[in-house]
Parts: sequence; C-alpha cells; structure tokens
Amino acid sequence: MCEPISLSVASAGLGIAQSIGGYQQAQQNTAYANAQAEQQYQYQQQQANAARNYEQLKYNQQQALMRQTRLLADSAYADEISQINLRLMQEQEASAQQKQKAAREGLQARGAVVAGGRIGNTIDALVADYQRQQAQFDYATERNLAFTTMQMQETKRGSAATRGSRIASQQEYIKQEILDPLKPMKQAAPSAMPFILQGAGAALQGAAGVESAIARKNLKKPSY
Repeated sequence: MCEPISLSVASAGLGIAQSIGGYQQAQQNTAYANAQAEQQYQYQQQQANAARNYEQLKYNQQQALMRQTRLLADSAYADEISQINLRLMQEQEASAQQKQKAAREGLQARGAVVAGGRIGNTIDALVADYQRQQAQFDYATERNLAFTTMQMQETKRGSAATRGSRIASQQEYIKQEILDPLKPMKQAAPSAMPFILQGAGAALQGAAGVESAIARKNLKKPSY
C-alpha cells in the first residue's frame, strides 16, 4: 500500500541528487576548461619568450660580427695607408737625391769648364747649357713625383672605398617583434539557479506523487 508513496519520495530524492550532481559536474567542467586555457596560455607565453630570446641572440651575434668586420676593415685600411705613405716618402726621397746628384754633377761640369781656361761667350754658353739641362731634369723629376703622388692618392681613395664596402657588407639585424599571447577569457562559474529549479521541480513532483498516492489510498478505504 505504501509503494506509490515510497516511489514518489525516491523519485524526488533521485531528482534532487541529479540536480546536485549536475551542478557539481558543471563546476568541474568549468574549472577544467579554465585550467586548460591557462595551461595553453602559459605555454604560448613561454614560446613567445623563447622567440624573443632567440631574436635577441641573433641581434647580439650580428652586432658582434659588425664590430669585428669594422675592426678588420679599419686595420686593413690603416696598413694600406701606412704602406702608401711609406712608398710616397721613398719616392720623394729618391727624387730629392736624384736632383741633388744632378746638381752636383752640374756644378762639377761648370767647374771643369771654368778650370779649362776657356773665356768669353763660350764659357757662358756652356754654363747656360748645363743650367738648362739641370732645369729640364729637375722639371722631369718633379713631374714624375707629382704623377706618383696622384697615383698614391687614387690608391688611398680605393682603399677607403674598400674599407667602406667591407663595413657595409654586414648590416644590422632587425629583430622581429614577438607579441605576447592574449590572456584567456575564463569561463564564469555556472549558475546554481537552473539546478535549484531542477531539484525544486523534482521535489514538487515527488510531493504531488505522495499526495496523489495518499488520496488514492483514502478512496480505497471502506466506508461504514
């Protein structure tokens, strides 16, 4: 006789238990989804940091290579200029010695003419000829030195251009911009209201079932 009432109570209890379990499961699902999103975010953040560190490493390496390249280019340029200047000094010294030698020979020749006892216009003509020859020799020597100096200057400009080309062969590395990942939008905690309503509905349904069972029971009682 009490079986319908027991079934109604059991059904109501089961419905309430299901609503409570559903609410707990929803909470667990939300917490799991948020934890997964946070874990993914942390992983992406680590990846971004690693990429930035790699970009910085490549930048630092290129900067070091540029400094080394400039140092080597400057050193080579200084050596070349030093060699050019040394050669120019040697050319200048050789030119001066040649002029001095020619001047001595000219003096000796003029002295020999005078010592020879010649007189008159002949001596003057010979001395003038020696002077003219010495002037021509000095002019030719100075012109050759001027040409050599010009060549040296061109060589210096070529060395400067080579230095610039060596330095320009290594350009500064432009780091790629690495953006941080977007922070995840965490899911809000599930509302308890739907599950409360579900439990309340189960309770009301169970109460209605109990009332219905009691009413049917009363109708079955014999009347006296």
